[in-house]
Amino acid sequence: MKRILLLTTLIISINLSGQDVRIGINFDPVISWFSPNTKLIDKDGSKLGFSGGLMLETAFKENYIFATGINLAYMGGNILYNEATNFTVDEDIIVLLDSATTVEYTLQYISIPLSLKLTTNPVGYISYFGQLGFTPQFNVSAKATSTRSTNGNMLDKDNVGKEIGLFNLSFFIGGGIDYDLGGTTALNLGIFYNNGFIDQLSSETHKASLKYVSLRLGVMF
Repeated sequence: MKRILLLTTLIISINLSGQDVRIGINFDPVISWFSPNTKLIDKDGSKLGFSGGLMLETAFKENYIFATGINLAYMGGNILYNEATNFTVDEDIIVLLDSATTVEYTLQYISIPLSLKLTTNPVGYISYFGQLGFTPQFNVSAKATSTRSTNGNMLDKDNVGKEIGLFNLSFFIGGGIDYDLGGTTALNLGIFYNNGFIDQLSSETHKASLKYVSLRLGVMF
């Protein structure tokens, strides 16, 4: 956690030294799901969540912006396990779930997007933008709830931090509009697709990446 805060402080310091810096806040509704990479598990539903925090933008050339920030993201998804599976709960308790058991994951990440934002010149009060980049994410909480097994075992919002990898990295692309409210204040509205390409399950046999779509609801100052 200290390394994450140090990295965030460094990014913010670099941006604040620029000639043209804008700061904003965002609250983004999110729909997320797991994309399995093995036949031992299947996707079994998506999860509604949200991401919110601080946005920073530094213009390094006209219509070219480096955009970053820090967000706390709540997301997850459902996985159907096609074989009996052991889960480690609260660091050392082993729970055996039967095959054909669905597990709903609720995950929290600290996200630090690093992106290039391309904007048009204003058309009236509106500027259009496209944006793409990468989002390093650090897992800070992992809880799971399952359907009940025939042996009576189940997960009920249990801490399963050992079952989820610490780090995630996703590529994202999207676009939207900045609506001028006067002065330097503007609404920032958009939609983004995020494609995670690092396995989020710590099991050697169960592999799945995390993908999500987010709606940007933000205000730049």
